[in-house]
Amino acid sequence: MIVTETELQPKYQNLWKKGQLSIEQKNWEYAVSLLLPVVKDVPGFLEGRKWLRLAEGETAGGNRKFSFGGGLFKGGSKKDPWETIADLEENVFQKDPFNVAANQQLYDLALKLQFPGLAAFALETICKGQPTNTKVMHTLAEHYMTHDEPGKASKVYADILKIDPRDLSAGKGEKDAAARNSIMSQGWDTGNIKDSQKDNKEANLLEMLNKQGRTKEQTEALLAHFIEEYNRDNTNINFVKSMAQLYEELEQTDHALSFYEYALTLNPGDVALQRRTEIIRDKAQDVYIQQMQAYIDANSDAPDIEEKRVQLDEIRKQRSMGAITESKTRVERNPTDKALRYDLGQAYFHAGMFTEAIPELQQAKSNPNIRIKAILMLGRCFEKKNMNDLAYSAFSDASKELAIMDNTKKEVLYELALVSEKMGKQDQYLEALKEIYNADYGYRDVAKRVESSYN
Repeated sequence: MIVTETELQPKYQNLWKKGQLSIEQKNWEYAVSLLLPVVKDVPGFLEGRKWLRLAEGETAGGNRKFSFGGGLFKGGSKKDPWETIADLEENVFQKDPFNVAANQQLYDLALKLQFPGLAAFALETICKGQPTNTKVMHTLAEHYMTHDEPGKASKVYADILKIDPRDLSAGKGEKDAAARNSIMSQGWDTGNIKDSQKDNKEANLLEMLNKQGRTKEQTEALLAHFIEEYNRDNTNINFVKSMAQLYEELEQTDHALSFYEYALTLNPGDVALQRRTEIIRDKAQDVYIQQMQAYIDANSDAPDIEEKRVQLDEIRKQRSMGAITESKTRVERNPTDKALRYDLGQAYFHAGMFTEAIPELQQAKSNPNIRIKAILMLGRCFEKKNMNDLAYSAFSDASKELAIMDNTKKEVLYELALVSEKMGKQDQYLEALKEIYNADYGYRDVAKRVESSYN
């Protein structure tokens, strides 16, 4: 029932992105106007509803009084539950997002619709508005326990005890929830363990799939389990996707791609799966290109070597053009997504289209999460076009913004050194190299360059 961001139709994805941007800019009322139609038309988009409520809460003002409401929302009894929820969003939550009665009604409607995530959100909203309402907190904790989220329940019970340390029910609830969470984390449940493992084998395997820090041997054993399950039922998309993921982790890219592509035939509308398949297809092409280049390097005297060089150049050209086409399509769907702008700029750069890459990277650097990467590639574009003064400025700006000497800063400083050398700025060239030298003697050829300057 839950709809994810990647499953939204393009028009709603556009509104969603704009709404997020408005929230980041603290333009709360505009964010509400953008997100409300998304939530009303796509009621299963729980993440959007949470962001909408955040914007509504801020719009209501820091000195708002949380209302207990005046009974159930009128007109809801004979309507479809989703229609009533839409009415609540339109007529109540916009003005009073923490209204207790309205959120209680939302909770009841969500239970009727068998949408536990939405039901929990309704109770969470009441708790946010009434942080000492232990009665509702007990209901929320019990809801989490009922729907197999003991970790969350344990936290709520702990919060209750902070308010009322004498609440014996909360004390017992916290212990029970913690024990339940520990049992579930081991992949088995209460009752007859063998029966439970048999009944929940698929769920347990999927839980193991998401476990962090697996060794290669554990990954191979897990893959063997899924192969057995797949041989019994080769139409189970969970098994197919799991095998694709495990082959990917084992760096068996061709096998991974085969199963990702098969998974797409089972669920062609899965946008996230489509994107993952594109990524693995690109990776498989990269592996093939690397293998082909290695063959050419090792067999330079082969009679067909020139033919293979031409073939490799053509593959690389097609690879670059394909990456550009895919990136442009994604940008057209989400023109405000700066990360997609960066991907397009990167695709242009690798294709040698530096002029086309520059405006995309200039837009991308406004995203703080990819700003340094965008500036670094922008500087490289300038350098490729022999606009060395602009490249020097870009690398200098990036270096100043990086406080920690990590691999990214070393890379930026190294580029700064090289462009300084090209411009005849010997002092700046050595200054950048010495900064790296003082932190990492073995980085590239920095030691050789620095030490040779003293001879």
